[in-house]
Amino acid sequence: MSGASLVGFVGVLVASLLFIIALIVWQEARRRPHYEPLEYVIEDAVKHVDAGLHSEGKSIPKADIRRILEYEVFYLQGLAQEHRSNPVETVAGGHQASLEYIVAAVEASHGAIYDPSDVADVLRFEADYLMRIGAIGDPVANDGGEEE
Repeated sequence: MSGASLVGFVGVLVASLLFIIALIVWQEARRRPHYEPLEYVIEDAVKHVDAGLHSEGKSIPKADIRRILEYEVFYLQGLAQEHRSNPVETVAGGHQASLEYIVAAVEASHGAIYDPSDVADVLRFEADYLMRIGAIGDPVANDGGEEE
């Protein structure tokens, strides 16, 4: 076998090997699901809540929506507790304890008084935003068998 034939033969083998590797990588990439990381973006949530409120004929200033959402995030992170070792009940869409906390904390920190029903509306549309970005799973059944 001449030198040129040997170089050509080795080149074909290397090209074939690279082609097979490329096929394996391509096939493996197709088989593995690709998930975008979930990102909760306050500004996106504010826009979503504002649009939802307007669709129902309600209007809350965006600054107030943002403040409510920020306090909800603060509450859900468990930072609102005196003792962080205690578990925090996290319910998308808010519940009575989170509503009371947000109303009281905003009034204490900023002197603004929010109607609890307005806070509940904001949290309801925040839950819808969380559903849309895929951050909420199916409802969980509690010990009594009913969904929460």
